[in-house]
Amino acid sequence: MLYRCLLILLGLNQTLVLAFLPELSNLLGFTQSEKDLGLVTLILNLNLITYWFGVKFWGNRLSQLGLWTSTRIAVGGFLVANVLFWLSLFASEQTSLLVVGASRLLLGVFSSAFVILAHCHLSVVNKTNLGQLAKTSGAITIGRLLGPSLALLPLATNWLMFSPIVLVLPALLYSLSTTPPWSSAKQQQTQNHAITSSKSWHFKSILSLAVLTTSLVSIVQYYVLPQLFNFGYQGEQASKVYASLLLYLSSALIVYQFFLLPVISRYARLIPSLFLLFLGSGAMLLSLSVATWWLLLLALALLAFAISGLPSWYSQQAYQANPSLSFRAKRSAYLARAHTAGYLLGTAVASISLLLSIPLLTPIWLFSLAMIGLIVHLNRQAQLQATLT
Repeated sequence: MLYRCLLILLGLNQTLVLAFLPELSNLLGFTQSEKDLGLVTLILNLNLITYWFGVKFWGNRLSQLGLWTSTRIAVGGFLVANVLFWLSLFASEQTSLLVVGASRLLLGVFSSAFVILAHCHLSVVNKTNLGQLAKTSGAITIGRLLGPSLALLPLATNWLMFSPIVLVLPALLYSLSTTPPWSSAKQQQTQNHAITSSKSWHFKSILSLAVLTTSLVSIVQYYVLPQLFNFGYQGEQASKVYASLLLYLSSALIVYQFFLLPVISRYARLIPSLFLLFLGSGAMLLSLSVATWWLLLLALALLAFAISGLPSWYSQQAYQANPSLSFRAKRSAYLARAHTAGYLLGTAVASISLLLSIPLLTPIWLFSLAMIGLIVHLNRQAQLQATLT
């Protein structure tokens, strides 16, 4: 439960700041122009830089520090970063961009541990199945949904921005006052095998699928908004419809990750086939949804199922080779960096496609076909491994 709460906080921090972007821009002394909003967005997303390097640090050091000690450090650092960020915005007479930037960089260092900690905890308690991994992804989705929901409450911005601090305090007190029995259990250590296995072709295929999965998410997000314009929505109305569409997708993801995938995980052989079916049919329906609302909603729901389940499936494939904590931590770090790289790649591909007037359906289909090929390949490898063991 503790690690799911931390993942909810991770998702909350990703969306809460963006929900208050115009007000935070004013607090930082900027205007509402596109140029200033872009600069503020850059400052508030500085945590992505340290997140990228942080996952490597936690992946290498977690087994040395221990899972519970790492949890205490990460939760404490997360609290300090959020307190510093809040104080710099709401408790000082003049907001310092340097302090705000430093707090965001500090946040990335400690929040980058949360996914690794959650996955390693599942390995310690022997619950690295598809259903449990899907629930960890679902916790992040809940947090992302919670951010915009809190922004709609009739409360002052400073109180709402204080919510991450209030929510993380119980987690810190619990981690400091409790030592769970599993934290002292002896873990299997196979360091050399962990390091060399991370460079295998099988794992490189998993990383490639991770990059493509998050890239596809970014490209589809860029594809949807112009479709709303084609449906006749403009300005504020388009923004509201787009927000409602994101809420629809977030709700679908929560249902998939918390309820549907844990049930489907009992039928392991069917899972890759379902991913192939939903990914292919989703991309096909997206191509036909140019002027049809219900086709667009159905296409997004099908793609959401495949995209919500794939990270849990390929993470499970990545962790099966070695039970040691060090191995799991390193692989989780590699996957986290692959996901970040995927978002950057997808954004770049979508931006270039729009600049060159290339239909976004072209990269959507190319990425979908590449993902289908990798799913087939990884499934064959898993079946081969099963016959050898």
